[in-house]
Amino acid sequence: MIVLNYHELVEASPSNAWCLTHETFDAHLALCGDRLVSPQTFLEHCPDPKASRTGAVLLTFDDGFLSDYTHVYARYVTTGRIPGFMSFIPVDFVGAPGRMNWEMIEEISRDGVAIGSHGMAHVDLTTVSDVELGRELTVSKSMLEDRLGRQVALFAFPYGRFSRRVWDAALRAGYTHLFTIQLGYHRGFEPFLYSRLCLTNNMDAEYMRQHLFDPDAMRGFAWRISSRLGIYRQLMRLRYR
Repeated sequence: MIVLNYHELVEASPSNAWCLTHETFDAHLALCGDRLVSPQTFLEHCPDPKASRTGAVLLTFDDGFLSDYTHVYARYVTTGRIPGFMSFIPVDFVGAPGRMNWEMIEEISRDGVAIGSHGMAHVDLTTVSDVELGRELTVSKSMLEDRLGRQVALFAFPYGRFSRRVWDAALRAGYTHLFTIQLGYHRGFEPFLYSRLCLTNNMDAEYMRQHLFDPDAMRGFAWRISSRLGIYRQLMRLRYR
């Protein structure tokens, strides 16, 4: 399985590198074809190591932008063009200009979109105190659960940054699936950790095609050698201790 990560989608003139046009997003979907899977399918099959070789693709969106609702949900989910996606919400941003409000989040969560937490204020969790880390993880989770009336077990690290202290705190808070953009591929080095390709508007269609059809090659020489030697997990645990 391959997990793609998007942020805001706009009609034209992206305001930053992580903002993509509708046209670019359409081109990506055309490359994915019928490989797209729903969040429910992903969560059911991701514990299986064989699932990482299926070529299935999951869409995820960070930061709770309004385009999650007005474009991706309204144009693609409600029409059956995609089987759903994950949306990670920084709770302090809900209802801000350009962001979804609670009513929108509640609506999409009832119709094929899996809602996860992105913390409260979208801060680098590796830099905050233990008290602030706990607040970012637990308060965001409880607020989302209170509004949605269901468990929220998905968490995406803001900026993709994490450490062992951060992931241990997230697991203690009750999250079961943790997402980053640091490792570039579906399965991380721990069973609860999932990597995503963060799409920017300087990644052309050829880059996307190569990542979709030969993702291992896109990870580079060091990953291939450390995986072959069986030391990838140990090296990554040292890096993110």
